[in-house]
Amino acid sequence: MLVVGMRSRFGIVDTTILRSIIGVVFRPGGARPFFDESAHCFYNETVPLDQVWGLAASDLRDRLREASTVAEKFRVLEVVLLARLKTPLELHSSVRYALGEFMLVPHIRSVLDVTREAGLSRRRFAQLFREQVGITPKLYCRLHRFQSVLHQIASSMPVDWADVALAGGYYDQAHLKHEFYDFSGMSPVTYLSSSPRSLTHVPIE
Repeated sequence: MLVVGMRSRFGIVDTTILRSIIGVVFRPGGARPFFDESAHCFYNETVPLDQVWGLAASDLRDRLREASTVAEKFRVLEVVLLARLKTPLELHSSVRYALGEFMLVPHIRSVLDVTREAGLSRRRFAQLFREQVGITPKLYCRLHRFQSVLHQIASSMPVDWADVALAGGYYDQAHLKHEFYDFSGMSPVTYLSSSPRSLTHVPIE
């Protein structure tokens, strides 16, 4: 059982050793009520849940193993998470506002504008965002922009990479290619030719 933090690097999962897998994907900032550590402590890290929850992680593992159906396993997971949600932690209003704005305009140039609108200094805003979301506002916008590109090229239609780069707020096609490789470990063309099963999961032979 693992806690996987916000990532800016791709990872490889060896599915040949897995019989089944279950997990929870939190929205940005959504994991705060469930862990005492700040979100940035998990950035690009994969941490055993035992190190975070102690004996509670072992208890959860046993209950999941005892559950006989997939529905029961999800129910066990839901009950455990709700039990830890006794004191919900609200995101700072500036962080919450910024996440909403970045969803609308996922371009890096919006970071300074949003910082001013949030009424905080650049340093304080970046600190709060990193603590509660796990990464800096600038990196968050880069990742969100990359995700937007994946959605844009998801159809089977031919892709005009110059148009995609322009629509995504990249300087040019070379900039898009560089960012794409940074986050996925492959070029945009290689990604498409791999016939991804989902936007963020690509089979590797």
